[in-house]
Amino acid sequence: MRRHLVTKGSFYERLADHGHEIVTDDDFAHLYAERQGRPSIPPSVMVRAMLCATHDRTSDAETSRRTRVDADWKAAMGVDDEFTGIGATTFSLMRSRMVVHDADAELFAKTIEKAVAAGILKGKLTAIIDSSPVHGAGAVADTYELVRGFLRQVVRAAGERLSEQARAGAEPFCGPKPDIDWQDPAARKTHLAELVAAGMALLVEAVGIDDPAVTEPAELLAQVIDQDVEPDEAGDPQIRQGVARDRVISHSDPQMRHGRKSASRRFDGHKLDVIGDEGSELVLGVDVRAGNAGDGEGAVPLLGQVLALPGILIATLLGDMAYSDGDVREAVEEQGAELVAKVPPVTNSGRFPKTDFGIDTTAGTVTCPAGVTTAEAHRAKDHKGRPGLAFAFPAATCAACPLRERCVGGAKGRSIFVGRHHDRIAAARAAQATPATKALLRQRSKIERKIDHLQDLGMRQARYRGRRKTRLQALLAATVANFKRLGVLGAFDATVPVALAA
Repeated sequence: MRRHLVTKGSFYERLADHGHEIVTDDDFAHLYAERQGRPSIPPSVMVRAMLCATHDRTSDAETSRRTRVDADWKAAMGVDDEFTGIGATTFSLMRSRMVVHDADAELFAKTIEKAVAAGILKGKLTAIIDSSPVHGAGAVADTYELVRGFLRQVVRAAGERLSEQARAGAEPFCGPKPDIDWQDPAARKTHLAELVAAGMALLVEAVGIDDPAVTEPAELLAQVIDQDVEPDEAGDPQIRQGVARDRVISHSDPQMRHGRKSASRRFDGHKLDVIGDEGSELVLGVDVRAGNAGDGEGAVPLLGQVLALPGILIATLLGDMAYSDGDVREAVEEQGAELVAKVPPVTNSGRFPKTDFGIDTTAGTVTCPAGVTTAEAHRAKDHKGRPGLAFAFPAATCAACPLRERCVGGAKGRSIFVGRHHDRIAAARAAQATPATKALLRQRSKIERKIDHLQDLGMRQARYRGRRKTRLQALLAATVANFKRLGVLGAFDATVPVALAA
C-alpha cells in the first residue's frame, strides 16, 4: 500500500506501526463463532477502525466511508489500498459483542500491560481520581411523556398477550402527543388521571407476563408513577411536588439521571470516573456511574479495578474534597493505599467551630476554647447514621462563660459530636497544612487535563444509550489517550524498559 501518503508523526502512522502491540485477532477470537456464519472482517481491523473513529469522533456512517477511502485510516487499520470498507451496521454489532464479553476492558488493559512491560508503570504509584459529567444520549422528558413513553413500550412488547380492554385503554396514548390545552391546569390534570389509569391497568396485566421485554418497561412505568405522581386531597392524581432522589428522567435512556457537578452546574446523564497515574499521566481506569451518584462512592470500586491489573500497585490516591469522607478514606486504606484529599473547612455560623475544641478520643474528653474539659457523653449518630459520641458541657458552666456568645445559643450547654472517623480526619487536616502534602495536592490538576483530553475524544456527550455502552465509549477513549501517551513516553521505540523523564 502507499505508506508514503500516511501523515507523518500522526496517530494513524503510530497505530499502523504499533497497533499490533495492543490489538491482535487472537484477543477477540472469542467474540466470533469458529465455523458458523459468513467470512467476517478480522477483529483487529474492526477494533483499529473503532479507535480511529474515537480519535476523529466520527459517526458510524462516516466511519464506514473513511474505512473505504481514507489513506490514513487504511494504514492505521493495517489493510491495503483495495480494501472496500466496513459497513456502518457492522460497528453496532461489534460494540454489542465487545460489551457482552467485556472485550473493551481487555483492550484498555493492553495499554496498561504495555506500560508495565516498558517500565513506565513500576513500583508503588501515586494515582489521581476525579469525575466529570457525561451528558446522556436520551431525551429528557416530563412526567406526561415519561408515562406515555413507557406505556407505549409495554403495549408494543406485550402485544396480543394484553387483554382487549387494556389495549383499548392504552391505545389513545401510544401515538403523538395529545392535543389538549397544555396551558390549562385542569386539562393537564384530567390528562394525567387518564394516563395513570391506563398505566395502572397495564401494570396489573404485566404481572402475569414473564418476558423481560415487558417486565422491564413495566417496572419503569411503575417507578415513574410512584416517583412523579401523588394523590390530591380528593384522591385524584396530581404531579408530586419536589424531585425524587433517583428519579427517572428519560424513557429513551432510563439510566440517565439529574446530576450536579457543582451547586450551579446541573447536567442530565451519567458520571465518568477517571483514575490516572501522576507520574506518566496515563489513564489507569475509567468507569461510568449514575449521574446523581456521589463522587466519593466511585473511588473504591474503580480503585479495585485498577489494582486488579497485573503489575499495578498504588501507594497514594489523590482526590478533591468530594473524596474526603471518612468512610471513603477507610475503604481506600483497606485497599492498601492512602487517600490524600483536602478536608472541607468546618464552620458554625460565626461561632466557634468544632475544630476549635481539643478532642482526645483516647482519654474520652473534649476541651472547649475557654479551657473547660468534659467527659460527659452519650451515644449518638451523625447525618449518615454512623455511630459516635455526643459530648456535652454543663449548661450552668456555659451560662457563666465569658465566651458564651461566641460559642453557643439557647439555654443548653455546647455539645460536640465525635464520630468514628474523627482521628483519621483530624490527621488529614493537620497533614494538608504541611509543605509536602500541599505540593502533592497541586498535582491534582493533571487529572483535570486528562479528563479534558477524554472530553476532546467525545466524553462530554454519550454517543450511545445506557450506562454500559457509555462505559464502552469511555474505555475506547481511554485506550486512544493511553496509546498516544505511550508514544510520547517512548514505549514503542524502546528495546529495553524506558524510564520517565524527570
